[in-house]
Amino acid sequence: MKKKIVICDDDIEILNAFSMVLEDQDTVVITVADSLVLAEMLESIDADILFLDIHMFPRNGDLVLRDLRMSIKNDKLPVIMMSGHIDGRRISEECGADGFLAKPFGLTDVEGYIRRFVYENEV
Repeated sequence: MKKKIVICDDDIEILNAFSMVLEDQDTVVITVADSLVLAEMLESIDADILFLDIHMFPRNGDLVLRDLRMSIKNDKLPVIMMSGHIDGRRISEECGADGFLAKPFGLTDVEGYIRRFVYENEV
């Protein structure tokens, strides 16, 4: 079964970059530009990992993550927060993210999180 990597960012270029680089025969990349529809979309699929931007319009990623952590289905979903702001790491830690990527970040960092949370956790 293909692994499902979900990216939520209001920057279309970042969404496109994730899709071009990560999608292959074993992986499907699902991109979401509107943070208000993310929770509903996650209820309809079995995501393996979520990369979530912190500073987004109309709803910031830290608020989205707090809601996900209260969800029965997605409370254990690995969430890696992303931000180019100086407060990004602190915010991601405070809201319970599993990891943090400072923008701009390298492909090696993204692949490391995917390997750690998606492939190393396979039973």
